[in-house]
Amino acid sequence: MLLAAADYWSSRDVHQDVSGVLASQGPGIVYSRLLRLRSGPGVALPSLEVECDLCLEWQHPDPLTYVFRLREDVRWQDLPPLGARPLSPRDVAFSLDRLRTPGWPGAVLLASMASVEATEPATVTIRLASSDADFLLALAHGQAKVVAPEAVALRGDLREGPTVGTGPWVLAREELGQAVFRPNPRYHEEGVPSLQELRIVPIADNQTRLAAFLAGQVDMTVVDEVGWERLPPAGQGVGRGAFPLPGTGLLFGLRATASPLDSLPVRQAVFQAMDPWEALESVWRGRGSVGVGVPLFSPQWGLRQEELRAYFGNQAKAAGLLSQAGLSRGVPLTLTVADFGDRYLALGRKFQGFLQEAGFAVSTEAVNPRVYAERVWRDRDYQAFLGPLPPAQGPNAFLYGLLHSRGRWRLSGYEDPELDRLIEAQAVALDGRQEMLVGVERYVLERALLFMPVSGSSLWVWKPRVADLYPNVANWEYFHWARLRVKE
Repeated sequence: MLLAAADYWSSRDVHQDVSGVLASQGPGIVYSRLLRLRSGPGVALPSLEVECDLCLEWQHPDPLTYVFRLREDVRWQDLPPLGARPLSPRDVAFSLDRLRTPGWPGAVLLASMASVEATEPATVTIRLASSDADFLLALAHGQAKVVAPEAVALRGDLREGPTVGTGPWVLAREELGQAVFRPNPRYHEEGVPSLQELRIVPIADNQTRLAAFLAGQVDMTVVDEVGWERLPPAGQGVGRGAFPLPGTGLLFGLRATASPLDSLPVRQAVFQAMDPWEALESVWRGRGSVGVGVPLFSPQWGLRQEELRAYFGNQAKAAGLLSQAGLSRGVPLTLTVADFGDRYLALGRKFQGFLQEAGFAVSTEAVNPRVYAERVWRDRDYQAFLGPLPPAQGPNAFLYGLLHSRGRWRLSGYEDPELDRLIEAQAVALDGRQEMLVGVERYVLERALLFMPVSGSSLWVWKPRVADLYPNVANWEYFHWARLRVKE
């Protein structure tokens, strides 16, 4: 079976190279991790629920300690310099310490980790510097791979290999621009992989990748929105799926520190003026969902849709809120829109129409991606914005980065000790976190700071012979490739 990856990998070092393709659609699929994200036909997406990969179980005896008991049937692949030796707890400790090397891109994943200790024969103890309810999610990230000390020692890094892991795939060879994988005969989980061979060819250009798929040269690939629209109708020899990608999508936000948006009724009027569900259907063809944007562990963790809708789509209420603020029609407002393509601009025009109907005098300003990142993410130089959000791999990354008063991005400019308290409380909660996160979402909407009108998706297409494709594409997950099979 042949998979077209979305880009090339310039290196094989899964800890030093920040590449989702390397980690999840390239040589990185040979490796295992302590934990992985759940995937499969019974998993409702989006999901950030973790399960054991190299471990049998874990315990959390106190807020700052995790103890993992490793499987004792795991062996490294029978390739030099490992020679199928058993996995050791020292391998895990070495890998996590290597990943958090100061200055390396993956170090942020383990920022809350103080130490990791290997205890023979099969135990790893991790101690945190501060309690972190997202720590298990970091261990399940696609970059948090367990690598062998001997492999690193050969050249001092893994940029040119050797690529030897404990996962279900063995990198058999690289030829003609393709990476060829075969099943690991010593893999410890029964029944995977079911394919006899998986070939991955990197094709960076979206049009070329789609053309290769339509010509029958590849069995499955990720496509962009333009390619998605060019596909034959469903059921005509093409399978297709839009798989949720937590921590991505479009945000609409308000600068809450300058007039007139420093007035809560005015901000609430902006939200009430808009109907993001109607915009999602008419502009985005219904792919995605409306929410606050916090990456959640399952669909059940967020605000219910009926409650969410109460904050939007009521033009009469919007007009009343403006009147409450002592304002009439013609309230000036500038909407900065990230120009990532025609649909972004069309969504901006849709929101402009909603706001004008409610009494705002709206001008839109389209800016290129570089200017958008500088103006919105770095300088917070806007009144209202519509565009992508900064990287957010879990709830804490989103809430601390975008909403906490000491956050790196703090997109609304809003400083609120109560919001900070709510964010800090859920960040360390072991029990009741779901209710706490709902409370944070409710607080953000009540104060009309930001929301996500379009959640992110990864668009995949596949040929009829591809069976059991149930990807969970969050955080560079990749174990789903091991469950693929050829339809009989």
